[in-house]
Amino acid sequence: MIRHTPSGRRLFGLSLAFLSSLIWGTIPILWKLLVQWIDVYTLAGTRFLVAGLLLLPIFSRRHGLSVLRKAAGLPVLMCVATVGLCGNYFTYMTSLRFISPGAAQAVIQLTPVFVLFGGLLIFREPFTRMQWLGFSILVVGLGLFFRPRYDAMMADSGMYGWGLVLVVIAAILWAVYFLSQKQLQLVLPPEAVLFLIYGAGFVIFLPIGDPGQLTALDAVQITLLFVSCVLTVISYVAFGLALNHVEASRTGVLVALTPLIAMANTRVWAPFFPDLLKPDQLDGLAWFGAGMVVAGSMLGALGTIKPQTAAVPATDND
Repeated sequence: MIRHTPSGRRLFGLSLAFLSSLIWGTIPILWKLLVQWIDVYTLAGTRFLVAGLLLLPIFSRRHGLSVLRKAAGLPVLMCVATVGLCGNYFTYMTSLRFISPGAAQAVIQLTPVFVLFGGLLIFREPFTRMQWLGFSILVVGLGLFFRPRYDAMMADSGMYGWGLVLVVIAAILWAVYFLSQKQLQLVLPPEAVLFLIYGAGFVIFLPIGDPGQLTALDAVQITLLFVSCVLTVISYVAFGLALNHVEASRTGVLVALTPLIAMANTRVWAPFFPDLLKPDQLDGLAWFGAGMVVAGSMLGALGTIKPQTAAVPATDND
């Protein structure tokens, strides 16, 4: 099997991946506000619809609509990517019925682990001792960072175990999407892959929700919804392009910065929405863990690797 290999433009790829992490650390804040007025299924379906419509002129101008026909040549892989991204959203949001958001946020950090080993096993990506050291520091840092939440996690009752399983499944599904999109980019530009997935997500989620809720939104709420849709497009297009230029394992490590960015954004936004957003209270050890996460992520992402040969040319997305 021909495997996708990066173009070698590492700094550019890492910059795109970091931009995605910044946006993914912001979008949950918008979700936290929007779910006060819209159920999660309506929110997901709307985001997929608007994001797909925004993507349509972008990739049709760059690549033409005929590029979508190439997806017919990889139907199984396309379905895997769709199930991965849509399933991730569904299982993660469903898990919040059984466990606290803090517990879910801690467990979802298993995602980089699954991405890492997927990149090693599927794409045969090299991983140096420096990167292993960085990843180990990252894992320990995450443990310290989320330590203040452990008591709350253990205090959950009822279907806690089932909720925990759902979050683990959500992490696996996102890694499945991540790795399958990287392979799809051998024949399809990332914008086309995302457009097809967004279309499927709209068909799946919006009928489950209540589109009538959208008519009750005021101007501020509609603006927040539109901004979340735009950021969704920017983040996933940037992330898809990053996969053309850097190894999956490296970009996966950068994703680990997202919860820290989300925490920082919560503190910035909380004064504007005091009744809806409550920043997490972290002690000194937790902040030390946050520093370890940053340091480990940088070591994992920037550790030197041996040059690769016989690389497969990336798609024309540069």
